[in-house]
Amino acid sequence: MDNANFTELKDLFSTIEANIDDTPLEHKPEPSPYDQSADEPIYNEATLSDIQGNLLLGFNTNYEHFLFLSFGVGSSPKQFLRLISPYVSISSAYEVLKFRKIHRQRRAQLGQRETYLSSAWLNLSFSYTGIAKLTSDEEANKFGDDSFRLGMAKRSTFLGDPSDESSPGHQSNWRFGGTNNEIDMMITTAANSKDQLQEFVALIKQHAQDQGIELQYEQPGERLPGKFRGHEHFGFKDGISQPGIRGKLSERPGDFITPRYVAGTDERKDYFAKPGQLLVWPGQFLLGEPRQSTEHLYLKGRIQTNIPGWAKLGSYVVVRRLHQDVSAFWGFVSSTAESLNIDVIEFASRLVGRWPSGAPLMRSPNSELPELGKNAFANNHFLFDDNTSEIEFSDSHYPGDSFPQAKADFLAKVCPHFAHIRKVNPRESVTDLGKPEDNLARMILRRGIPYGPAIAGNPDLSDEDLLLDRGLMFVCYNSSIEDQFEFLQRRWANSAIQPNQGGHDMVIGQNGSTGNRERHIEFPGEHQTTEIKTQQDFVVPTGGEYLFAPAISALNDILAK
Repeated sequence: MDNANFTELKDLFSTIEANIDDTPLEHKPEPSPYDQSADEPIYNEATLSDIQGNLLLGFNTNYEHFLFLSFGVGSSPKQFLRLISPYVSISSAYEVLKFRKIHRQRRAQLGQRETYLSSAWLNLSFSYTGIAKLTSDEEANKFGDDSFRLGMAKRSTFLGDPSDESSPGHQSNWRFGGTNNEIDMMITTAANSKDQLQEFVALIKQHAQDQGIELQYEQPGERLPGKFRGHEHFGFKDGISQPGIRGKLSERPGDFITPRYVAGTDERKDYFAKPGQLLVWPGQFLLGEPRQSTEHLYLKGRIQTNIPGWAKLGSYVVVRRLHQDVSAFWGFVSSTAESLNIDVIEFASRLVGRWPSGAPLMRSPNSELPELGKNAFANNHFLFDDNTSEIEFSDSHYPGDSFPQAKADFLAKVCPHFAHIRKVNPRESVTDLGKPEDNLARMILRRGIPYGPAIAGNPDLSDEDLLLDRGLMFVCYNSSIEDQFEFLQRRWANSAIQPNQGGHDMVIGQNGSTGNRERHIEFPGEHQTTEIKTQQDFVVPTGGEYLFAPAISALNDILAK
């Protein structure tokens, strides 16, 4: 398949941009005062102050900067950790929550999205080797997750990454985390001011240098500009279907970590925070907390015990530097759409499962619906196999969801089984696992951000800029790397038959580690199904590692001592 040239891409992105509505909603519903009777844990100020801020709530800033460090012979990592806190304290979930409340109040006062409030955030996470160096091999081996102990480089081919050493995606060629550049620590910094963030990063790098800590790699990340804010480099809105986290902030009615908007009279109030956002027990992301039951959506499961005692309230972190070949992706899409005699953007949307605006195919099968794409209380409200009915909101002033409701698509004629959103989140569908409740145990919290110069929304780039490196700094939190992140990538995205028959995930899927990287989809037509194949990888791993983000008290009392 030919690659798309810069003129073609600019024309495509101009068309996409014209169908993105980024004006604020006229009215958003108020959270529900309904208080559930479930035994949900309370995360008060003291507890939230111990949890790192990017985990439960996410920094959600315009700029991030990642530093990947190693502790060589003669370095003083413990001293480095002790020095960080007085100058640039580790950002907690409580601090992020306070800032968000102030930010929301300010937006309401100004009547606009941008408030120009800014704060710099910092979180730390460590690889298995980093924890071993800071404590001992015996202590590091108390982590029961085999994938974490082995590290991503040794799991690379298991994930489907290329086994050919000449491939840019082979772990020996990674920018960080490969066998040639192992890392012990990742520092995540974030801010809404680029200048402020650069000053912040310079200070941290100086402290690291003073203690002999080696900087293996650094990667700035930045949201795409203009209407494409919140989108990834292929042009599609990202991060829509995040799970809601069960748990309260206090004993006050309605004071939840994830705000609840479903009316107390709606039978789905116990399962959804807002339409389409399923509630998941916090142990899916926080170690030592109750995990999600796979027997019932509402019930909690067991508490994880195969961890050190001090690892409670921490989380496993997956970081993947994913190069996106925008030209190859849209070249494949354009030539395939032409052979199928359908619109280019429509075919791309079939691969993703959403239109670029974020509007789901399940609710708008035949065309973009920009108003739906921007509405966070409607754009994720759909099922795949069953008809979807309107959810009642607690706020009587909110007009509700007036968009067409999704119809059952059991045969995947509207949203194909190979569509990215259906591959990695099959919702209520029965899968190769069996009952749908098992699907909740696979969910992850995504905290990624694009890196590299944008093509979408950036008309000033030249033809040469098309060749520059761009992609996604994929970051996610989970309590089992093997059962959550690795499962989604290896068993579902990389498979042509799981979670259901229909082809590979053409966006992030990889066809094993052999030389033949061919993937295929079974594209449903009105009268027949067409098999479409490619050996091009549109997303290529160029760095990565499995890490652990400890509670702040564990950082101070265990790792820095």
